[in-house]
Amino acid sequence: MAWGSDSESWARAESVVTKTLLLAVFVLGLVAQFVTPVGDALEGKAYLGGAILSLVGYVLYSELRGLNDALRPTARQEVAASELRQYFGAALGRAAPRIDAIGFTGETVVTELARSLDGLQGAARPEVTVRILVPDFTREMEIPGMLDADGKAVDDPDFRGDLLRQVKGYERGMEVLARRLSHDRRGLLAVEFRVLHISPFVKFCLVDSEHLFDGIYDEVKEEPSRGLPERQVLDLMGYDSLLTHWHIDAGAAAREKIVRRQQLFDTLWRVARPLTPPSS
Repeated sequence: MAWGSDSESWARAESVVTKTLLLAVFVLGLVAQFVTPVGDALEGKAYLGGAILSLVGYVLYSELRGLNDALRPTARQEVAASELRQYFGAALGRAAPRIDAIGFTGETVVTELARSLDGLQGAARPEVTVRILVPDFTREMEIPGMLDADGKAVDDPDFRGDLLRQVKGYERGMEVLARRLSHDRRGLLAVEFRVLHISPFVKFCLVDSEHLFDGIYDEVKEEPSRGLPERQVLDLMGYDSLLTHWHIDAGAAAREKIVRRQQLFDTLWRVARPLTPPSS
């Protein structure tokens, strides 16, 4: 049996035992009021009253503890990428939300955040900061890449060029959205993409350093190139994969996980370079 099941079974047993003892003490005190021998045997009801109060206090404490455990977020849970939108939407209710992400192209974050931002209404007008770190597709890499004549992974400059154009398209799209939000006075959006020569297998997203969505690109797909069907490219897939959601209030393990991921992101962000240099 899993530890969680043992814990739940003990909690149920503890509740039943406590309530049974409380009922027994109550019945005994009631009998003592009317049956003299029983009352004399107990030798004073003050002790009995104190015992009852102690038990009542214990029961109240247990119930409050159970309520607190029920309200506390679970340590971690699996969520789909499409569920990010609800967390982004909740963050947009704050004055200055911040979203930090590492990914393959930034598609997941850009897509779900854009939908949340498009739905902004009312007087909230948040000032949103978004930082997205992606691999440097100007550098040689084998995955994403292509297969050579021996079926081995090699660099594919054309494929990297397509991916770079895709990322730049996301950057331009977010800039257009930022101008629209500012024009409509619905909020302010500051988005920056940076690149670093890193493995594209890891992805995670941090929302206000309180929520962490952790995952990997768990599939390498072999498929024909768009331009040259006879060429097989190696592409990373992960939009439909599940993300592990950690919340800062879910306990020490969750806090440690979030702090370490934030430190990792801040370090990589500091040494990365802009996707689009300022002179461009």
